Amino acid sequence: MDTAKNLTALFSRTASGLEYVGPMETFLVAVNGRQVPFLQAFPAEGGVHLTLDQRFGLDLSADEAERMIPFIADCIAVALGYTCHPNPDCPEPGRRPAFPHMERLTLDEAD
Repeated sequence: MDTAKNLTALFSRTASGLEYVGPMETFLVAVNGRQVPFLQAFPAEGGVHLTLDQRFGLDLSADEAERMIPFIADCIAVALGYTCHPNPDCPEPGRRPAFPHMERLTLDEAD
């Protein structure tokens, strides 16, 4: 095996199209001083652009964001197994008991 020949072949490859672009200006989102996991915000004209799990985007006005982000934070917390996102009434939410197992329902056809 000719090492010099292998290195020359490696570095003479055609471009793959891979690029590293950045840095990006992103913001973490916090409700009641606690970060909302999987949620990022970007400034937008007249409001904010939210990105959930780096896949789903939503543009909101400032007023809509004030109402929707706490709701989204609670939804994410419940999906992660907590009772709610931390708030003044519940600063340390508990974990819910284990989820029940999914069971298939089958129907027996009677003659």
